[in-house]
Amino acid sequence: MLMGRAIQTRLRHVIDLDLVFKALADPLRRSLLETLSQKQYFCTLDGEVVDGICVQDLTSILNVPQSTISRHLALLRQAGLVGHQQRGPWHYYFCNQDALQAVDDWIDSLQRTETDTPC
Repeated sequence: MLMGRAIQTRLRHVIDLDLVFKALADPLRRSLLETLSQKQYFCTLDGEVVDGICVQDLTSILNVPQSTISRHLALLRQAGLVGHQQRGPWHYYFCNQDALQAVDDWIDSLQRTETDTPC
């Protein structure tokens, strides 16, 4: 159980699990995360690959209006699941690997706690 508490304490500094699971509850936001995790869609700017996908490309890939994509990306950013960078007028979004790893570590700790300590 100590392992789980240590991970929970570390998680509070990285992400808010309530916001994460609220964000993950929506199928479009899960689709956005899946798309953002696929580097094949990453944009190029002046011949250089940018670490992320612009909103305009996300609207084309997912066939969803720009305003809807932007609203859902804002919730994913609030939850800490995606990051973004701006280059000129364009905004590029990408998965926040640290936050995703923290969620994965928390889920793993539940599995370890279950198998390591009998009730």
